[in-house]
Amino acid sequence: MMASWQTLPGSQIVSPAAERLRSILGEDDGAPTPTIFTEMDTLQRDGDELEWKESARWVKFEEKVEEGGERWSKPHVSTLTLHSLFELRTCLQTGTIMLDLEGYSLPQIVEEIVDRQIADGLVPPDLKEKIIFVLLRKHRHQTKKPIHRSLADIGKSSNTAANPSQSRSMNDISDTPSTDQLKNKFMKKIPRDAEASNVLIGEVDFLDKPFVAFVRLAQATTLGGLTEVPVPTRFLFVLLGPQGKTKSYNEIGRAIATLMVDDLFSDVAYKAREREDLIAGVDEFLDEVIVLPPGEWDPKIRIEPPKKVPSAEMRRGDFLTLDLFLCSP
Repeated sequence: MMASWQTLPGSQIVSPAAERLRSILGEDDGAPTPTIFTEMDTLQRDGDELEWKESARWVKFEEKVEEGGERWSKPHVSTLTLHSLFELRTCLQTGTIMLDLEGYSLPQIVEEIVDRQIADGLVPPDLKEKIIFVLLRKHRHQTKKPIHRSLADIGKSSNTAANPSQSRSMNDISDTPSTDQLKNKFMKKIPRDAEASNVLIGEVDFLDKPFVAFVRLAQATTLGGLTEVPVPTRFLFVLLGPQGKTKSYNEIGRAIATLMVDDLFSDVAYKAREREDLIAGVDEFLDEVIVLPPGEWDPKIRIEPPKKVPSAEMRRGDFLTLDLFLCSP
C-alpha cells in the first residue's frame, strides 16, 4: 500500500499519499471547510417492512443509540478496528465514486447511483428496482418511535413487494424538513455552517457481492427525512451487502463516519478530484493511527473526549512543508 515512496533532498522521504495530499490541500480556495454532521443508519425490519434506523451520530465525537434504543450514549472517541479501515479502503477502490453530483432529491440521487453501477458492470440491470426499493425505505430516527401502519398501508406494502417499481411513490419522501427535525434540540450542538454526511449500511438477500457508493453532491441539499436534523446533505456513503456480515458492514460504516468528521480527511473529501485522492486520505489516516493491543485494553470501555487535540492546521502543515517522514542518510 505504501510503495514507491519519494526521496527528496535532505533525506526527506514522503509517501505517495502524503505527496498527493500536499497537492490537494495546498490548493487553498479561501473557503473554510464546513463542519460535518455524520449520521449512520442501518437497515432493519419492522414486521414485514424494511426501514432505515439511526444507530449512531458524530459531530466531532461518536454517540451511539444504547441497547434498547431509548437513549443516546455520551459522546466518546471512536475506536475502530484496523481491519475495518482496510475494508473501507477496498470499498473505495472497488465501489462507485461520484464527485460533484448534481442532486436535488433522494430518489434522483439513488437512481443515478444505481444507473452508474449498472453502466460500470457492477450490478445486473434486473436488480435496479430492488436496490432502489431498499434505499428509499423510510428513516426512523432516535427521536421517533416505531412506525405504526394502518391496514391500508399494510395492503399497499404487500403490493409494493410484488411490484418494486412502485417503491419510489410509496416512500412519502419529502424534500422539506419535518416537524420532528425542526424541533430537534440536538440542533443547538451543530454549527450553523454544518453539512451532513449520511452513511447507509445494510444487508439484503438478493446481492452476492457488496454494493458500495461514495457520493459528494455539487451543492449541499436538504433530502427530507434522511437526516435527524434539518442539515443539508453533502456526502452519502452506501454499503449494501449479502447477508451474514452485519458486524463487518457496521464497522466499515463506523470507519467512514469517523473519517468524515476527521478535520484532515473531511478537507480531502471536499477537495478530492478523483478516487485516488480519497484513498490517499485513508492511507494518511492509517499512517497516523495508533493500535492498542487487544489483550491490554477492553474495547467496551469508552474513551472520553480529550480536552485538547492536535489542531487541523498542525496536521495539515506537515504536508505543506513535506516534513512528514525523516530518516538518516
